[in-house]
Amino acid sequence: MLVYREGPDSDPFSYIYRSSRWLTDYDPAGPFPVWVNLEPTNVCQLDCLFCSRQLSKRPLGYLDLALAKTIFAEMAAYKGAAVRLSGWGEPLLHPKISEIVALAKQNGLKVKIYTNGLALTSDLMDLFIDVELDDLQFSFQGLNPTQYENNRVKASFPVLRDNIFLAANKRGSKKRPFLSLLTSVLADELVDDDPALFIKQWLKTVDKVAVDLTNLNFVGHSPRVKPHLSRQSGKLKRGLCVDVFLALEVKYDGSIQFCGQDAAGLAEHTIGQSPALSLAEAWVSPAMEAKRAAVGRSFGHESYTVCRNCYHNTSKYDLFKQAAFSEGAS
Repeated sequence: MLVYREGPDSDPFSYIYRSSRWLTDYDPAGPFPVWVNLEPTNVCQLDCLFCSRQLSKRPLGYLDLALAKTIFAEMAAYKGAAVRLSGWGEPLLHPKISEIVALAKQNGLKVKIYTNGLALTSDLMDLFIDVELDDLQFSFQGLNPTQYENNRVKASFPVLRDNIFLAANKRGSKKRPFLSLLTSVLADELVDDDPALFIKQWLKTVDKVAVDLTNLNFVGHSPRVKPHLSRQSGKLKRGLCVDVFLALEVKYDGSIQFCGQDAAGLAEHTIGQSPALSLAEAWVSPAMEAKRAAVGRSFGHESYTVCRNCYHNTSKYDLFKQAAFSEGAS
């Protein structure tokens, strides 16, 4: 379920969602990924129930500005390529996140930040407005404050709420950053609250609201998660992977991976190391093609640790495709 306040063309990435490559003509892959998912840091102040970060033993660290500069300079040569600052930490905790965003914008790139929103400050929002950050997406959980704080351990609903209001008030009548809010829900949370009402309420403040289904499969073997597996909605259905034709993942240390679901940074999911290997070289490499053949063109999911637990139990991709033709909020 995805609704825009002013229609899908208001989305700064509508040019991707309307593209023939988006989920229809994606195979064979183009010369460069549609999205580069770049991890500013794997440091996070939360301990969310559903997050694979709880299983990772990777050293904590931060993206080096020199590496970011190299990546953005390469991306600039590929018209339309966009960067998503996300990964297995909270991007706003990077002490130089504003400089990272500024570097990307100086290279003419479209930039989206995924954030839990709790570290947003007035000064940081001013900087995002000044450099015209394209999209600031806040992550919620559940449909009400109690559900949110139960799922996002150590989070504070009042802080998130106030920071979303801060972002909207600071931006005022300007168009950028575009403000998005994404939540996901468990089955019993749908009984307690109405997602349509959640969307209607938040569209008074942000530009786009999406409601998905919470996926616990990646952490299903965790002792604290096992009791909650029965709370998932939808059937577990394995599907061919689309992401291997559209996106490339770069960890804060330059490790290039074919999938963004690996919090541990395992070698079996790694294509190479940036900057020794360029993103373009990684994208068309035999190693990347082997991943596409295994999980994008056939059901060889058992070949990789992260893919064994991957199920397309939502219609998220179809919804994002259809969003380009949906009506705005009424």
